[in-house]
Amino acid sequence: MNSLIGHLWKFALITFTGTAGSITFGLMLHGSDVFNYTGINFAFVAFGLSGAFIFSFYHVYGLSNSITAALATSIVQFIIASVWMPMLNAGIWSFGVNLPVVWLAFLFERKLAVFHWAKFIVVGIVYGAMFVLLTLIVGVIQVSSDIPSLVFRDNFVDGLLIGLGMGLGVQAGEANVHSILSGK
Repeated sequence: MNSLIGHLWKFALITFTGTAGSITFGLMLHGSDVFNYTGINFAFVAFGLSGAFIFSFYHVYGLSNSITAALATSIVQFIIASVWMPMLNAGIWSFGVNLPVVWLAFLFERKLAVFHWAKFIVVGIVYGAMFVLLTLIVGVIQVSSDIPSLVFRDNFVDGLLIGLGMGLGVQAGEANVHSILSGK
């Protein structure tokens, strides 16, 4: 029973700190507009929460469970987002952001361990690149007119800050989880 409670505490702490990091960066950039669930700035809450959730699943339960968590999270986000945005866009953004997070969590835990304190920077850069790529995919599929460079820059900055905040929060949660659980 103590093992289950310990896993749940780790999971909750990492998810909370990752989400809080993303929301904090969003508040600094967009103010309380990040809590308007029909606005684009809600991405700081939605993708911060889903990313932290997937990272914590990877940290606590391993790769196979984090894949399942990413799929489930993507489906839930898709259903919720399709209420207020076109279904194609909701699908591209929901699955396009959450599924690569499993790979990113693997890198974070295994391959980036040598960077110790700077892992969150890689998470931020990858999130920024994912946001630019998804913006391009949505623009090409919708066969819209030219997409201004400002849209790509804004989406890169938003993705970068979501990733930086969430990665920093996850890293802080992982760093403190063992000391909190052991009481030291």
